[in-house]
Amino acid sequence: MNAIIDALHFRHACKKFDPDKKIAPKDLDTILEAARLSPFSFGMEAWKFLVLHSDAVREKLRPACWDQAQVTDSSHVVVILARPDLVTPGNPYVDKSFAGRGLPEDATRAYIEKYKWYMETEVYPRMNLYAWCCKQCYIALANIMTTAASLGIDSCPMEGFEKDRVEAVLGIDTKEFEVAVLVALGYRAGDQPPRRRHPKEMLVEIR
Repeated sequence: MNAIIDALHFRHACKKFDPDKKIAPKDLDTILEAARLSPFSFGMEAWKFLVLHSDAVREKLRPACWDQAQVTDSSHVVVILARPDLVTPGNPYVDKSFAGRGLPEDATRAYIEKYKWYMETEVYPRMNLYAWCCKQCYIALANIMTTAASLGIDSCPMEGFEKDRVEAVLGIDTKEFEVAVLVALGYRAGDQPPRRRHPKEMLVEIR
């Protein structure tokens, strides 16, 4: 079977981690590199990956995450932070991002105007910038989990947390960053539960 499909069959939302097994630094670096290389709409890269290894920090964090054992029993927790203020049209960061493509000045200006148009017509009517950035963060989340699985490392994506409490515990400057999602990484304790997925015929339509 294809190696990626093998990894996806291995991956599951691991609820029970072996607290005595830790991820090797080189494997963690590979996982974080996959996160860094993930796509972000318009190439904005308005995110940050906060890696929690300290037992003390994770013990303090656990009550803000519905007291889930994955927070403390895993090897590491990665907190994916969104940076919504960076992507506001007109922000110098946006202009610098487009200018970094090395295009002629008129083409750069055209991209900036198209970006502004897109945000005003497609994003703002449907969601705020935090929600839009979170959509991008989930792309990185998927790459983190798939890369981890390819290395035989388990993961558990976590939306079960109180955002404000997590940000307070971690001392996040919410004027610059907001928590999008967490993912616990480590090694399973016990067997993987049976995989439950709808058949392809139910989910895939080809036109």
